Amino acid sequence: MEQFTNLTRYERVSLGLPFNLADGHARQYQDQGQIEISDRLPELYRASESVALPALEREFQRIFFALAGQDTAMTHERTLLSPSASMSTDLIATCAGYHGWSVALVQPCFDNLAAIMARRRVAMVPVREEDLTATTLHLPPADALLLTLPNNPTGFLLDPSQFRRLALHCRDTGTVLILDWTFRFFSTLSTWDQYAVLEECGVSYVCVEDTGKTWPSVDLKCSILATSADIYLKLLDVHNDVLLNVSPFVLMLLVEYLRDSGDRGLDATVRQPVLINRNRLRATLRGTILAPVTGRAPVSVEWVRINSPVLQSSDVVTWAADSGIGILPGDHFFWFDPDPGRKFVRFALARDPANFAQACERLEGVLSLIQNSEEGPVVA
Repeated sequence: MEQFTNLTRYERVSLGLPFNLADGHARQYQDQGQIEISDRLPELYRASESVALPALEREFQRIFFALAGQDTAMTHERTLLSPSASMSTDLIATCAGYHGWSVALVQPCFDNLAAIMARRRVAMVPVREEDLTATTLHLPPADALLLTLPNNPTGFLLDPSQFRRLALHCRDTGTVLILDWTFRFFSTLSTWDQYAVLEECGVSYVCVEDTGKTWPSVDLKCSILATSADIYLKLLDVHNDVLLNVSPFVLMLLVEYLRDSGDRGLDATVRQPVLINRNRLRATLRGTILAPVTGRAPVSVEWVRINSPVLQSSDVVTWAADSGIGILPGDHFFWFDPDPGRKFVRFALARDPANFAQACERLEGVLSLIQNSEEGPVVA
């Protein structure tokens, strides 16, 4: 595979491969309960033509935050909706650029976060995951701190005490805390209320929520921006420049998926395929030089270390692509210093388990090629 300048290019190419394990979108097939929802699409479309949109937006938000265990945010009045988490991030970057904020951005992270900030001419400095868990925080000086929790690709997550410590630190240093929660439903975050902590600490904050990584709605999705009182009007002005509303049809469809997960549980409706696929991948990789290292909040991707002194992520990604399997190289996740990422690759797990099992069978051939090539990379 050609070496590209960003991860989305790899993802785009992987859409045409027999086994796309590259992008983190929710591409698992619908279960029977979700099929019953999609069977009602004409009914939902007709209803969306005459729905009272503000009431529907409030209902979507209420159900989303209830399922997420965020009681404090269920009736949050400082929220904005957009069609994707990337658009929400761009709104934040536009606001940051306009107001001259510098941003400390976690490394590793998905590279479009850094790219979006850079395109809006936002000055950035890196912050490491391990720097966020210290008893005494010594973070690089910046006007804002941007984290993904749980982090994509590593699964890194702060526990309640660590999160409160960070929120208080940002309050005391006057730092805007920007939090990307787009993988939250694959973690333990529903067991405690992050928005209650943010409000109690009095920190300036912006939160990005999303449905696109969770429900198999063929990329019909919605992102929520939720902010502290002092940030809301700044983002509202930017939001008004580019967007009036999210499609009511999309919101009605998502409300049905959310209600279904509330009734049957996230394990049954969302997490089961990811768990099956994670176990299958780990069984395939066991005893090879590819070692999963995803953290305690495993998200819907697997972060895998290449335990070889000579092989790099570009080699593994190319061999996989030549066998019809799309995965992502690790170097682009290290947006400030790519060298540490050259020893990692990432697999997406939100896929149909039967198709994923076939991909793992194909992967066994790739692993044989890798094992036989440790004397030096086959691909330059």
